[in-house]
Amino acid sequence: MACGRGEPTAEDCAIRCWSDALKKLNSHREPNGQWRADCPVPGCKSLRAIEYDAPGKHVRWRSFCGHHDREAMRPYLAGLVGPCMPGGRAGRTIDRSELIALALTDMPPMTMRLEMLRLAGLGTAEALDKLGVRPDNRARVIGGRTGGASKRTRNRRS
Repeated sequence: MACGRGEPTAEDCAIRCWSDALKKLNSHREPNGQWRADCPVPGCKSLRAIEYDAPGKHVRWRSFCGHHDREAMRPYLAGLVGPCMPGGRAGRTIDRSELIALALTDMPPMTMRLEMLRLAGLGTAEALDKLGVRPDNRARVIGGRTGGASKRTRNRRS
């Protein structure tokens, strides 16, 4: 699905979701087919600071603000666009049935923590970094083979 709200194509998402969400930021379509809007950061008066289009499966956006880069704009833009924000991080609501299914799954604790972070919208690498998993153990955590690893390590020290 190209859209977090169910629009069938990225073009439809750009027209219905992005343009509607950015109306208060003077969103408009330019003759070259790209959309423009003012900077979403409160208090910034930069005109035409965001450019977004739909060249493929997802809406793509760029920053042309002289005061804010993409990372500074991202949380404000995500608050406006919601689940249609690229990356799927902003505005995603966790389905209750997914959370219940995860809680009832028989998997090692570290793998369950990884899955909870992924369910919350983090990417796998970012979640593993937050958990402090070393690169040589990442494959075991992802594969759910962490149960016996800690026991072997403890037995070696004894």
